Amino acid sequence: MKKIPSLTAALLAAASLSAAPAPEYKYIPFDVDPPVVIDGKISDWSSISTLDAFPGRETLGWDRGSKAYRYSGPEDLSGTVKMTWRQHGLFVMAQVTDNVHIQQGGSKTWGGDHLEVRLDMTPNADKTRKEFGEGQFMIQLSPGDFKSVKPEIRVLYPQGMTLPGGQIAVEKTDAGYNLEAFIPWAELDQKNVTFNRTFKLEVLLSDTDFVQENQQKFMMLGPKPYTKYRDRMVPAVLADGSGNAQVTQPEKVISSQEKLVKRDHPSQIEFTLSKQELDQYDYLLTFQARADFATPGGYAMTMLNCDVNNTTLRTEHLFNSDGVFTAKYGKTLPIMDASGALTLPWSPDYEAIDKHKQYAPLGRKSAEFTFALAGLLKPGKNVIKFKVIPNRRNSNVDMYVGKVALQMYPKGTLVDTTRPPQGKLNIYEPETLPDAPLYSALTSRDNTVRFQLGNAAVTLRSEFLTANGKWGSLQGTPIGHTRTVEAGESYILVRDKFVNRSNAMAAILQRHTLETSDGFKKIYIGGNEFPTRFNAECNTDSNPTIIGVSDQYSVGMLPWCDALSVHCTGAVFNGKAQMADYQFALGANAEYTVEFIIVPWNKGDYFSWINQARRILDVNMPITLLPGLWIGDAATRYSDSRQKLMIDNTGLNAVIQSNNCQRNEQNVGLRGNDWINSSLHQYHVMRKILDKFYPDKSVKQLIYFHCFLDTTQADIKKYNKDLIRLADGRTTTYGNSGGSEYLHGILPNEDGWAEVGEAWIDCIFDKVNADGIFWDEFVRSNIEYAYNEDLWDGVSADVNRNNGVIVRKKSSVTLLSLAWRMKMVEKIRARGKALIINGAPTTHTLRTQKIQTLFETGQLSSLNKGHLACPVSLGDHLTEKSFTEAWRGILSALDFGSLYCYYYTNKTHPTKHEAITKWMYPFTPVELHKGYLIGEERIITKLSGLFGWGDNSDFEALVFDRNGVLTDKYPVKKVVINGKTYAEVRIPGSCAAVIIRK
Repeated sequence: MKKIPSLTAALLAAASLSAAPAPEYKYIPFDVDPPVVIDGKISDWSSISTLDAFPGRETLGWDRGSKAYRYSGPEDLSGTVKMTWRQHGLFVMAQVTDNVHIQQGGSKTWGGDHLEVRLDMTPNADKTRKEFGEGQFMIQLSPGDFKSVKPEIRVLYPQGMTLPGGQIAVEKTDAGYNLEAFIPWAELDQKNVTFNRTFKLEVLLSDTDFVQENQQKFMMLGPKPYTKYRDRMVPAVLADGSGNAQVTQPEKVISSQEKLVKRDHPSQIEFTLSKQELDQYDYLLTFQARADFATPGGYAMTMLNCDVNNTTLRTEHLFNSDGVFTAKYGKTLPIMDASGALTLPWSPDYEAIDKHKQYAPLGRKSAEFTFALAGLLKPGKNVIKFKVIPNRRNSNVDMYVGKVALQMYPKGTLVDTTRPPQGKLNIYEPETLPDAPLYSALTSRDNTVRFQLGNAAVTLRSEFLTANGKWGSLQGTPIGHTRTVEAGESYILVRDKFVNRSNAMAAILQRHTLETSDGFKKIYIGGNEFPTRFNAECNTDSNPTIIGVSDQYSVGMLPWCDALSVHCTGAVFNGKAQMADYQFALGANAEYTVEFIIVPWNKGDYFSWINQARRILDVNMPITLLPGLWIGDAATRYSDSRQKLMIDNTGLNAVIQSNNCQRNEQNVGLRGNDWINSSLHQYHVMRKILDKFYPDKSVKQLIYFHCFLDTTQADIKKYNKDLIRLADGRTTTYGNSGGSEYLHGILPNEDGWAEVGEAWIDCIFDKVNADGIFWDEFVRSNIEYAYNEDLWDGVSADVNRNNGVIVRKKSSVTLLSLAWRMKMVEKIRARGKALIINGAPTTHTLRTQKIQTLFETGQLSSLNKGHLACPVSLGDHLTEKSFTEAWRGILSALDFGSLYCYYYTNKTHPTKHEAITKWMYPFTPVELHKGYLIGEERIITKLSGLFGWGDNSDFEALVFDRNGVLTDKYPVKKVVINGKTYAEVRIPGSCAAVIIRK
C-alpha cells in the first residue's frame, strides 16, 4: 500500500528515491460505492485490504498459561480484521476462527469471545498521559452466543458512554464467526472527518472456552509486551479508496542504501523541501553509522562528521541526548567531540554492539544518531554530507552510513527534553493554607446540604431506598433515619443514623449527588479522571474519594465509616459527582450510623485536594522502611558479597522474603501450616547474612504473610467452614483457574483458620527471629464478598437497586476479617516488630493506624490507591527486569506522587553505582504532586523548578541522570527569594533530583 509523498529525495550519483511509507502506519481505505452493508455477510468486503491478520501464536498478547486454558493453535483462536470508513463513521469486519464459543453478554461481555477496538482520536494531545482520557475510546464488539444473547456494542471507556447510532451483525460459520460493525464518528465527537486524518488504534481478538471463566487469551494488533496504555497503540490514517494517503510520517527515509565513507571518500545526499513543508513542520535528522570491524569491538572516537547545508552538526544539535553515554562495562564516553566528530561502534553491522554483554550502551542504540535541524534547512534543495576530518584515529578506517531519514513534527511540537530548561522556573513549595472554614452559609434540610464556596453555591442531595419504596426519603418505611450535619473547620461531617424497626433484614441504599452552580470541569473517582460529558460508575476501591474539580475550587466526598468505605461506588451523573452505597443492609432491629465528610477546597486541582484530605485524615506519617523483595532461592543463589551489594547500592533497610522462598516438591510456594512445618532454610540463611553485615539491625528481615490464601490440604479439610464461598455455593481458588488451583481462598475466622494465621505470625518471629512482616493483600485477596451461609458482616447484601429488594445476604471479606486483622496488627506492634502491608488499609478504622503501605504496579494507575496512605510504588514485576527498567519505574511512580521500592531486587539493583532510592527515605509526606513529592526531610522531583519548604531551610541536592546515575553535570543552585530559600533545579527529562533538608 503506498502513500503520496510530500518529500522527495535523491542520492547523488544514484537513482531518485521517493520517501518510503512508514510501515507502522495502518492505512484504512475509503468505502467506495457500493458501500458495505452491516448484515453479517462479508462478501462485500472482498475488495477491501486487510488491516491485519491474527494467524497464530505470534500475535498472541496474553493467555493464562495453564495447561487447561493455554493457546492451542489457530483453530483455538485466529482471524483477520478489516476496516473501512466514510464521512459518517468507521466500519469494522472480523473473520474469526474459534472452535469453542462462549459469550454471556452484558457486563460479562469482556470475559467471553469478542472483538475490542481501541481508538485514540487525539494522539498528539497530552502525550505525557499514558492512561486513557479525553479523546480515547475502548469499544467492545460482541458476537453474542447465537442463541439468546444478541450481538451488542459496549463502550468500556469512557464509562457510561453508549453508541446509539452504532450497528453490529454477526454470522456463525463452521470455523467460528464473521462480525461486522459500524461506529459513528459523531458519537466519538469527531466532526468533518476527511482524508489523511490520523489517529491511533488497537484491536484485541478475545477468546474464552469455559463459561465459568473470564477472558483466557487474546490476540493483539500492537507490539509486545501488551499494556493498555496509549503509547503502544498503532498509528493509522484514513486513506482514499485505493489505500493512498498523504500523511505526515514520523519518519521519511531519504536514503536506505548503505554508503562507504573514508578519509578521501565523503558521501552526499540531496533532498528537496517546499516552503510550505518548512512552515508546517519541524525536522529531526536520524541516521545509522559504524566503524567497520569483523566482530563487535567497542567504540572508535572522533571518527565521522556530518554537515547539513555546509553547517557541521555539533553537540548543541543533538536531540534527546546529553552528549554522553555509558557502556555496560561502566565507562562513560562522548557521543561526539568539540569538532562534531562522532563516536562510532566498531561493528560488522548496526546492531551487534547493542547485544554485547560489555559494550552495549545504556539508554540508546550504539549506531543511531539524532539531530535537531532547526534553522539549518531551506526551501528547495538541501544537502547532507558525511565526511572525515583527518586525525590519527580515522586515517585508514572504513566507515559506513546506513539508513538516513527525516522525522517530521507539527511546527512547535518538537521539544527536546534532554536539555535543562532555560528561563524562568515555576516555584514549588507547600501550599499556604487558607483561613478556615472556606465555606459559609451551611444549611441542612430535607436530606439536602447546601453551602457557599466562594462565588459557587454547592448542593448535596441525598436519596435513599428500601424495599417497597421509591428513591427519596425513608419516611413511611420501617427504616428510621436521623441526619445530623456538623460544621468542621476543614470539612463538613454528615451522619445518617439508620434503625431497622422491622423483624427482617432490610436494605438501605444510599446515593449522594454533589453539584455546584457553575458545574464541574473534571470528576475524579478513586484517583481516576472521568469526563463529565458521560455518565459513568465505578468502585472506588481503597481510595474512596469522589472529587469534583472546577477552575478555581474543588469539592470532594470521603467515607468516614467502615461500611461506606468498603461499599463505596463513585459515579458521574449528568455532570455531577455522586457517591453511593448499593450494598448496605441491616439485620432485624439493628442500627448503624453511616458517616462521610464533604471537603471544600480553594484549588481546582486533584492533588491539592488530596493533600488537604491527607491533612484531615492525619496520614502523613514517617515512611521509614525501604524494602526490596527476595524471591525463591535468592538467599542461597548469590554470594554473601552479592547480597550486600544488592542492599547497599539500593539503600535498602528492609529485606522482604516471599513465601515462595519455601517450596514443596511440586515447586509451589507454601502457605499456612505447609510453610510453618517446612525447613525455613532460605529465611535462616538470610537471617545469618543480615546479622553478619548489619548487626546493628539497620537492615531488617521481613517475611511474607497472607491471611486469605492457604495451600495446606489438611487444613482445607479441617477448616472447611472457613473456605470462602461464592454466590453459587462453590469454594474458590486464586483466580479460579490458571495454574493457581492450590491457592484456596479462606477466611481468618476466630476459632477457625485464624489460629493458623496467628501461628504463622508467631513462627516468623519465634523460629526465624525476623524483624517484621510483609502482609500481602492486607484487606482481601481476589474475592471481595463471601456468601457463606453461617457468616454475616451485618451490613452487606446483594440488592436490586431499582426496588430495594434483597437478593441474597453476603459478607465483605474486608469487614469480616477486620477485627482479627486489627488484633494481629496490635500483636505485631506489641512485640516491637515492623509491618508493611500491600495495599491501602481501606477501612476508616485501619486508616487511623498509620501502617506503612506499598502498591503493586502491574497497572501504574494502581498507585492512585496510595493517595490516602503511604505512597510507595512496588516495582512492576511484569516489565522491570533490569535497573534501566527500574529507573523508568521510579520516574513513572513520581508521576503519581509516589516513592519507589524494588520487586525483583536481584535483577533490578544497580551493580556499579548507587541508586536514587538510597536517598529517598525516610520520608514524611507534606504534599504529593504529579512529578514531585515534598516531605519533611527531603523533596524528590523529576521536574525542573525552584523547590523549597516555604522557609529558609538549607539543603544538599543530588541529581541523577537519564540512566539513574548520580551526576554533577546539572548543579543545583541555592536561590533566596523574599527571605525564603529555594533549590534551583534545571534537569533534562528522564532525570531526577533529591533535595535533602539540613
